[in-house]
Amino acid sequence: MATVTPDFPARAARTDIAPLKRPDYADYLALLGLTASGGSLPPEVAEVLTMDPVGPLATHGTALCLTARQRRSTNPKPVGALFASSPDWAYQHPLTRTDPGLSYLLSRTALLIYGVAVQPHRRRQGIARALLTEAEHRARTAGYRLATLLHDPDLTGFYQRLGYITARQVTIAMPDAGMGLTQPSPCMTAVKALHPDVRIRQLPGAPGPVVSGLLPGWELPAGARFEDGRLIA
Repeated sequence: MATVTPDFPARAARTDIAPLKRPDYADYLALLGLTASGGSLPPEVAEVLTMDPVGPLATHGTALCLTARQRRSTNPKPVGALFASSPDWAYQHPLTRTDPGLSYLLSRTALLIYGVAVQPHRRRQGIARALLTEAEHRARTAGYRLATLLHDPDLTGFYQRLGYITARQVTIAMPDAGMGLTQPSPCMTAVKALHPDVRIRQLPGAPGPVVSGLLPGWELPAGARFEDGRLIA
């Protein structure tokens, strides 16, 4: 589940965004299926919906599950869905696998939006934008400092208009290393700062944008650069 359905708004719709409720589980999963290759979601997505929330941002397990409804509509079913959680790289990246403390900090600092979907006949009405805006607001309020997601290249303009920076590779600056996040083609990574201390900028020699200040003390000096694929701070 790494594709976000396009929603370039032609006209604004009055949309209510709320946490997922049990009566909407089947419709929610069907909507997210639009983002999955072949329409098949990973089984763990449905399993998450059975869990009690863990953490200030979560609605189900460690995940944030939101639905969108059009206001004053005669159809009570949700027309949009968003699924977000801790980024997989917080636990699976070579720099974090052997450091549970670091994994925990990153999982409470960065939010990965795994999927956003809108019913095909309700697209171009600002629904995906409303879902993303609400997710970012909730994450910021809960103390998260970075929002990130994966997307197809043809959605680059959409996410840039929402304040995201997109690239094939993004690097997270750490005190002693750079954590490279590279996605298999054709996916791209989009990142957006949620905290004023977080900076996303280009460095000389870097393969893509570099995120600094994700955690206190992870800032970069003005002369930071990349040499032979390594971050020199």
